[in-house]
Amino acid sequence: VSLFDKKIYSMSSLFLGFIIFAIPIVVAEEKKVLKGKYKNILFLILGIALVVVISSLNSSTNLIKVGNITHLTIPLAIYIFLAGMIAISAMILPGISGSTLLLIFGLYIPIINGIKEFLHFNFTYFPALFCFGIGVLLGIALVIKLIKHALDKHRSATVYLIIGLMIGSLYAIIMGPTTLEVPKDAMSFETFNVLFFIIGGLVIMGLEKVKKILEKKHIEG
Repeated sequence: VSLFDKKIYSMSSLFLGFIIFAIPIVVAEEKKVLKGKYKNILFLILGIALVVVISSLNSSTNLIKVGNITHLTIPLAIYIFLAGMIAISAMILPGISGSTLLLIFGLYIPIINGIKEFLHFNFTYFPALFCFGIGVLLGIALVIKLIKHALDKHRSATVYLIIGLMIGSLYAIIMGPTTLEVPKDAMSFETFNVLFFIIGGLVIMGLEKVKKILEKKHIEG
């Protein structure tokens, strides 16, 4: 059983810290393109809605149940492929990481476990990892270019959409335990881990501080 299975609520609290502390940083950095463009709040709502729909697909009562990715079906293979394409796009998205996107898709834990098992010569995970890898490669070739274009030409709408995805991901993280191979209850106030939440926030604040120091040195150099 992986760390994420055993400590799912602590890990979920950590990721909540990442997201909640990252949102105001993104808003502050992009305030020039957000201010006065309030009609683009529709894109924020769209971002939230997309995550809720995707998270619903991961529940045991809906179309896609991720669970054990060794049991690969055609819908699940397509889902993993698309997730790989989208997750790699986080390389150029402000404030959102590939791991967060995989959490939204309910694939972070399965993919991490799959890589670990594959490295231990358990090749039952190979078909799913292959689909994911092809998705990543196609994402590098196509999706990143599309997102760069969107950020260049429609930055305000794109940033609002990204913030919506970040807000929506809070719901995905809270519901994350229900997408495990052996589902657990969604995170509640009782299972929320304040310590890991604070650690997540401190990590984001630390990274932002390092970023500003590096930017300052670059300007002075």
